[in-house]
Amino acid sequence: MDLFSHRVYIESQRTKEDKPIAASLMRCWKSLGMPDFLQLDNELSFRGSNKYPRSFGIVIKLCLHFGIQPVFIPVAEPWRNGVIEHFNDTYNKSFFRRQWFSSYLYLKRQSKAFQRFHNKHHRYSCLKGKTPGEFTKSYDYKPITLGGNTKIPDLDDIPDGNIIVIRFIRSDRMLNIFGEKFQVSKDLVYAYVKTVIDTEFHTLQMYMGDEFVESFNYQLPMST
Repeated sequence: MDLFSHRVYIESQRTKEDKPIAASLMRCWKSLGMPDFLQLDNELSFRGSNKYPRSFGIVIKLCLHFGIQPVFIPVAEPWRNGVIEHFNDTYNKSFFRRQWFSSYLYLKRQSKAFQRFHNKHHRYSCLKGKTPGEFTKSYDYKPITLGGNTKIPDLDDIPDGNIIVIRFIRSDRMLNIFGEKFQVSKDLVYAYVKTVIDTEFHTLQMYMGDEFVESFNYQLPMST
């Protein structure tokens, strides 16, 4: 979902593997446009590997390649993605549970029909009663999209850029970044912090609000 206009892009996939997700994101950016940020939960296929937490997966690399900052919400706090969770509930109750899908292909076709219906007819109070399509036209909103023939690039290396990870610090004073833990100051206990992984300078910078708190070395695997 584009948070500005609430336009959605729906695509069904058979699995939650990272490569189909990356392909779907590419098609989404060709349709809705390129975001500044992509907000995600901590699903493994979004981030990479538990065994090698600094290697990063194709989704993170794809974002960095196109200058998009991935933002990972706190663990086990789905309400942080409240806008899209609300849409998922609408999709489930108004579409998915209301009909029988005779085949996967039929599900894909009908999902696209629901996408078009939503963007044209669904009204949001936060858009002052407008539909996503009406809101987009009222602002003459023309997002920058990927070219139609753009292919998934070679993503062996980790591109330069920032990865944002929001975390809640508990009494153990541990900052958990994709399973890797860093001990932080006791002053941060029971506080939310924003950590920025800078892949160019191999650092992990921690902020509380807009205030810089601490920096850690975060050496990433080098290309061979």
